[in-house]
This record gives sequence, structure tokens and C-alpha cells, in this order.
Amino acid sequence: MKYVFFDIDGTIRGKSREITKRNREAICKLRENGHKAFLCTGRAPVSITQDILDVGFDGVISAAGSFIQIDGKYIYENFLDSKRLQQAIVLFSNAQVGFTLETKDELFQSGYAREYMERRQIKDTQANPELARFFEKRNQAFKPITEYNPGKDKVTKIVFIAYDKYALLDTVPHLSKDFNVVLFSNPEDDFINGEIISKNCTKADAIERVIDYYHASMEDTIAFGDSMNDYQMIEKVNKGIVFEGAKEKLLDISYDTFIDPDQDGIALSLEKLGLIKKG
Repeated sequence: MKYVFFDIDGTIRGKSREITKRNREAICKLRENGHKAFLCTGRAPVSITQDILDVGFDGVISAAGSFIQIDGKYIYENFLDSKRLQQAIVLFSNAQVGFTLETKDELFQSGYAREYMERRQIKDTQANPELARFFEKRNQAFKPITEYNPGKDKVTKIVFIAYDKYALLDTVPHLSKDFNVVLFSNPEDDFINGEIISKNCTKADAIERVIDYYHASMEDTIAFGDSMNDYQMIEKVNKGIVFEGAKEKLLDISYDTFIDPDQDGIALSLEKLGLIKKG
């Protein structure tokens, strides 16, 4: 039996924001063949849409390792230390960095983050009505940071974005003492974005917890990912499969690559690994 972990965005679904029929069927066949399939995503639980869950998975790792659900039950939950969290909020606010606080059930967005989203929405959706509806639905999920209650709302992860790269980078030495700081943007981008997560709560840590739960072996693990928040996961598992267009640092540690998920990359890779029959 193999334990196979899938990131969502850029991995099981591509720019179309849809999971292809063949990729869906491949994950179903994987489970029918006696293997275990898990989502392993940076998304908060509240951000995982039903169409993704409907593919069918044995478990879900979310918030970059902070939550683990198996057969619908949470077996692990982790939250950021409140004192260190407040320090990060002050650093980002002073540097005019936009951020979103992710909890188990809510997303709290700062004013700078909303400003960026609105500007990006106008830019990207003028000729794309489908994308406009996507942004509208996504915006409805966010609550303003003014509704965040430090005494009540436990935060699992902070997502950030800034136009001033140097202002953001100035915060990193202070944040990296307590958090893993992951950057997603490319050098040529006119912004910088990423996330901060607990040092002991990466996707890799969560996979180890899942394997311990099943009393299984890491030798039987496979993971699919495409971005730098998948780095520890790809490094930890026995076979890390990376999108062929991923950053070089990620490609360097991969066992193999997969093609664009919109071109059935996951299905083709599972066939290549011999986990399902070629269709």
C-alpha cells in the first residue's frame, strides 16, 4: 500500500481552476487499487471547496500541516503562539504589508491585503467574466481584520503580500526566529508574497504524523507538489513528484516531474508510477 499526498493549486488543478475528469478518475482508481490518497494543502480548512473534496480522499492535511483530518475526524490541530503572532502583526502593519490571518473556520484580511486584491481583481478580470466570479466568491469568504478577536480566534497561518519587497524582506530576520517564512513570488514580479507557518508544523511534519497514525513506513510515501511551500514535503517523502515548471530548487530534490494538471498530469504520473493502469 502506498500513501499518496496531493497539493491542490498547481498540482491536482491548473490555471483552469478545475480538476480534469481524467485526474479525478485517476485518484479514484488509486484508492480502488488499495492505496491511500490525501490532500496536503496550504489552504485553510474553510478554503477547501466541496468540488475538491468530492474527488474522494482518505484524509486532508490543511493550513500547511496545522490540521490533519482522517476519515472526517481531526487527529491533529496546531495554532500559532499568540504572543509571537501579535509581534508578526505589528511588524507587517508597520511595514505596510498586507496579510490574512487564517483560522480553522475564518479568514481575516487586513486593509492592505484587501487593497491589493481589489486592484488585482480589476486588472485580471476585465476580459474574463469567469475569473471575475471567482474573485467575487473568494472576496466573500474574507472578514475584515477589525473582526479578528485575539482572545477567541486561534490562528494557524499568516499569508502576506507587499508591493515594497524591501519592506517585507526587512521583517524576515525577525520572523524567521519563530516561523518558517516561505516566499512564492518570482524575482520579476512587481510584488512579493508568501506565508509564515510554525517551525514544527510543515506539510512534512503532518505527513509523518499521518504515517505514524497508520503505523506505516515513510518508504511507502509519495507526494505531488508545485511550489516552495511543498519543499519540505517533497524532501521528506520517498518519492517527491514535482510540476515540471516548478522552481529549480524544488526540481533539484524531486524524484520525477509531472506535466500541466490541465493536461492530465496527475493521471499520467500515477500511471507511470504503476499505481493505476494506463487509460
